Amino acid sequence: MDVVDAQVGRILSAAADAPSVLNTQPWRVAVEDSTVTVRADPARQLRHSDPQGREMLISCGAYLFNIRAAARRESLTAVVTVLPDPDDELLVAEVVLEPGDDPTPDELELAIAIEHRVTSRVPFDDQPLPADVLVAIQRAADAEGAALRTIQPTDPARAQVLALVRRAEALAAEDMAGRDEEAAWTATWPGRDDGIPEHLLGRAPKNPDAPVRRFHASRGQEPFEEHSTMAVLATSGDSRRDWVAAGQALERALLVATTYFVRASFATTVLENPTTRHDLREALSLGTFPQMLMRLGTSPRGERTPRRARHATTP
Repeated sequence: MDVVDAQVGRILSAAADAPSVLNTQPWRVAVEDSTVTVRADPARQLRHSDPQGREMLISCGAYLFNIRAAARRESLTAVVTVLPDPDDELLVAEVVLEPGDDPTPDELELAIAIEHRVTSRVPFDDQPLPADVLVAIQRAADAEGAALRTIQPTDPARAQVLALVRRAEALAAEDMAGRDEEAAWTATWPGRDDGIPEHLLGRAPKNPDAPVRRFHASRGQEPFEEHSTMAVLATSGDSRRDWVAAGQALERALLVATTYFVRASFATTVLENPTTRHDLREALSLGTFPQMLMRLGTSPRGERTPRRARHATTP
């Protein structure tokens, strides 16, 4: 393996640490010379809960941002063309890796954060994040063309948001096709390299107002915090391009959060139901489109979900 191959290998290894809905890892990647092609993998799309592929492309966007950040660690610059072929809906991006300057301290810190970022489904410290930390995370989302709207414990809309989350989960619980789909991605076994293992789902919250997703396969209960910061990541549009941008903004924000030892977990069900997604937008008076709802806080670093083999194919 020559130097270039080794660099690309490290970049793709870091990219594979991106978050994805139910840890589906719905991306495929090919490498030819210095060009990396990122494609969505429809075999890993949640066909029932994500029929338009919105969450699939958000996941691919997060993967794409990790390529960009990891390339800087290698003193390379990733020149990205998003959705280069309007006739190929699965082609997310083409990335040309070019020689660049040495990374700045901020770029290096962001790249290192990739290996430390982890989704946390355990109780957080029962307090909102400090204002300066929130500002840094919001600026990270802004830098990628998205906006992070916080929902603090004192926000008048918070109770309505939590009610919508519970409503969406109640509706999903009555949908056997949706439950089967979730079960398929939370039923894991030794050696499985995707999905969320049962022991990483976290326990179900005892308190009904806990800002955390409830999984059907969760075992046991425990009290969760009620005063952590919640946030909605939103984009100005709601197209495929916006979804990819949302994924890049999400991952940049999560990596900046990681540098402050802040963890995140996600409540996606409320955004998978068109009615509750619309109602969430109304409750928060958003002139933009909500793409991700999350809780942010501090907790011990947990175990990472498994990852697929991190090699690429050739076109």
